[in-house]
Amino acid sequence: MKQYLGIIFSTIYALLFRILVEFNIVEINSWTYIIFVPIIIGFIPFILDKKVFLGNKLKSVFFPIISVSLFLVIAFVSRLEDLGCAIFLFPPYAFFSVVISMILRTVIKDYDDKNSTNNITKNSLLIISIPILLGNIEKLIEKRESQFTVSEKIIIDATKQKVWTQLFSVPDLTNYIENSAFNYLGFPNPVSSQYDKKSNVRLGYFSNGIILNESVEHSKELEELTFKINVEKSKLEKSRTFSHILKNENLIFNSIKYQLRSLTNNSVELTLVCDYKVKSNLPFYGEFWSKKIILDFETKLLNALKKQNENTHVK
Repeated sequence: MKQYLGIIFSTIYALLFRILVEFNIVEINSWTYIIFVPIIIGFIPFILDKKVFLGNKLKSVFFPIISVSLFLVIAFVSRLEDLGCAIFLFPPYAFFSVVISMILRTVIKDYDDKNSTNNITKNSLLIISIPILLGNIEKLIEKRESQFTVSEKIIIDATKQKVWTQLFSVPDLTNYIENSAFNYLGFPNPVSSQYDKKSNVRLGYFSNGIILNESVEHSKELEELTFKINVEKSKLEKSRTFSHILKNENLIFNSIKYQLRSLTNNSVELTLVCDYKVKSNLPFYGEFWSKKIILDFETKLLNALKKQNENTHVK
């Protein structure tokens, strides 16, 4: 039974740090949370009963993976994490926890200290508390900022006027938009939008209950339409991932721009351009996934707008 305490304590340890994120003590998009916490997850079982791992190589691999999996399942069920975020966390958590577990097994096996005990020592307690210190230090470090532009275009067989009108207030896209792998990970599809000319604000409704508050920053009749997201006025509570990323300014949308170009009297080219920046101490992970998710979103939205505008029943 003692050997399984490592899994339990590792899971509790990871959940503790996820709760610390809620109190803004540690940031979710950081070296501390993405790398150092899983390293400690791989370290904790050795503190409790190292003999189990010295005698069984497979346990050095599977115990950390079980701990990580259990942590992410609990985080998802308790709504601390969305499914997509939990799945994105699994690779680095599994990798770093298993690597440190295998390294410790090799080092300890080579150094056969017969007089050592399996009790938690003061040094061990110090080690598992290091991520809290590092998390607070990391918050003081200015985040690296990177600018990105993702654009996608599509040809729509409809008049320019018809396409232009529906960019402000988009009718229900439910019957036109297709699901992708990201939707099954919990990322939403756009549903519709409503534009208030008086306030110059468009409300964008999404399938998971998110409502984005977007102001029209620039409009050139039948040619270009630019929106700016107002995060403070948007309703993001339905998505833990969106709420953390946008409110903590890990991802900042500078502008979302539609561009129209006539090809023929009844054919136009519609381009969707998303200009954004990623602010993070761990930029490569956020940059990679942000590009994938935004491009997927643009592709699905443009395809839905094409189907909708080419539908003769939509005026």
